[in-house]
Amino acid sequence: MKIIPTLGEIKSKAILSLKRFPLVLTWVIIGTIFTIAIIEKKLFNILIYQKLIMTFTLGVSWLISSRFFEEQFKKDRKWISIIIILLLLLFNYSLIEQNITNLAHSSKIRFWLYIVIGHIFVIVAPFIFRWHKNSFFNYVKNIAIAIFRSGFFTIIIYAGIALALLAVENLFDYRIKSERYLQLFVFCLGIINTWIYLSDFPKNIYTDTKVNFSKPLEVLVKSILIPLIILYLVILYAYSLKIIVQWNLPRGWVSYLVIALSFIGFIVQTLINPVQKTIKSRLINNFSPWFYYFLLPLIVLLFIGIFRRISEYGFTEKRYLVLCLSLWILATTLYMLISKRKEIRFLPLGLISLFLIISVGFWGMFSVSNKSQLNRFKTSFDIIKEKEFKVALHEKNQFRDITKYLYTRNHLEKVAPIIGFNPITAFKKDKSSWGMSQKIIDTFQIEVQNNDDKLPLSKYKSYNFNFDGKTIDVKGYDSLKRLFFNKRNKENDKIGNYNFSIDDISTVLNIFKDEKIEVYSIDLESFINDLSKNNNNQKELNEMTLIREFEGINVKIIFTNLRFQLKKDSFYEKPKILGTTFYVLAKEKK
Repeated sequence: MKIIPTLGEIKSKAILSLKRFPLVLTWVIIGTIFTIAIIEKKLFNILIYQKLIMTFTLGVSWLISSRFFEEQFKKDRKWISIIIILLLLLFNYSLIEQNITNLAHSSKIRFWLYIVIGHIFVIVAPFIFRWHKNSFFNYVKNIAIAIFRSGFFTIIIYAGIALALLAVENLFDYRIKSERYLQLFVFCLGIINTWIYLSDFPKNIYTDTKVNFSKPLEVLVKSILIPLIILYLVILYAYSLKIIVQWNLPRGWVSYLVIALSFIGFIVQTLINPVQKTIKSRLINNFSPWFYYFLLPLIVLLFIGIFRRISEYGFTEKRYLVLCLSLWILATTLYMLISKRKEIRFLPLGLISLFLIISVGFWGMFSVSNKSQLNRFKTSFDIIKEKEFKVALHEKNQFRDITKYLYTRNHLEKVAPIIGFNPITAFKKDKSSWGMSQKIIDTFQIEVQNNDDKLPLSKYKSYNFNFDGKTIDVKGYDSLKRLFFNKRNKENDKIGNYNFSIDDISTVLNIFKDEKIEVYSIDLESFINDLSKNNNNQKELNEMTLIREFEGINVKIIFTNLRFQLKKDSFYEKPKILGTTFYVLAKEKK
């Protein structure tokens, strides 16, 4: 396949693509025009339009896949694409029904899950009922080339037109709306990119059985991917040895590394499958079954890591997904070791089936995770209640985290039988997960008792003050300004003739003129220590206010947020300020 086609080839391929994929291109054109119109009217914040854009985006890969799937059959079966459109409409309807005011967390995850399914389905759709490993290899290679070419031409076209628009703006003093660049990007990505992508797929997929395992591909596999796999194996086996020596359970993070290793190995297996026994490379010849033998012990490590996290913190969507991926990796590894056929198509087909199964139903990732966290909420609340609402810091934080989780999943109302009221209706004005959890904590007056010698206090603290409609009394001051400092933003901020800066190491707020002739300092250490005597994160106005009078200036400082790190496991050691936001009222003296 040539990388750079002629104009005549582009035209003929575009016409053939329209005839071959009329429904896909119609869907893409409608979706692109709709998105461009939304940008023009500035309606991106309207939820119903966001959901329609999500549906149009999701439909592209699914309709391409359905068309490839239809082409397996001798008779045209366009009803399959019609079913896909009906499913897309059902998906859009479910988004509207789940939440009228904001997009449910489960809907966002399900959307990305279906996006992944659609793209994997593109890879395997023509080979569900017909299999030839050489044809599959060439098909996957054509997909990679098509992605590269469509992306390359799309970038060139967008960059060329965008630069032309910039030239018109700068040379002719003609203002072009910034929305035009975004609309141009959507047009190029939606229509041009998809059209070029589809034009690169040959129709007679199954007759292309001659394998050309090019030198660049061989270098990619032998010099990059397989050495990377060996590196991962060395790291993971060294970590396994550390676990055995120290007799500690593996960390949950190890699961991600084992999953990444498995996916890279499966990709290599897909690339070398048709030539593994014929190519002159011992590294490629022996990749299978040795990779799978080395992977088996790490799968045990993978299960131990994820079960440890589940036993400690319950199910979440992410942990549920990791567990299911672990089962799929185990099943795939055993299949590649035991089966005589070893058909690579079963790898993506198994992954598609897995994602579809866990995306819905009482057995799915959302239902299981919510039930698990609801049970943890009950257990946590029962412990807090038994201790008369005087608990260790880690118990309060755990209760807060569970509450925030349930709120972001729209399941917090289900705690009503546990705590005696529905927090959603009781605190309906608060839209943040942190604020909702804090109001439940304040309702039951849950206090931290530092009587847990086994668990040190948190090294990081944050205290906040929310005005909630309150006004700032500016009497006696000439100016008011809101300042913000963090570890990256250490620049001086000026009010009148005075600069304000915070030394995060010594916890000192400095006030000085440009020449630094007059320098006034406020040590915040004692102020932070006073705040820390009461572990409630939400503070009152008087607690978060400092008033100081100096020879050249009077200041009143109201902190709205103060984040710091303790150097030791005690509130009364010198803290290190990580970030703060505050209002400064100032009156300069003449």
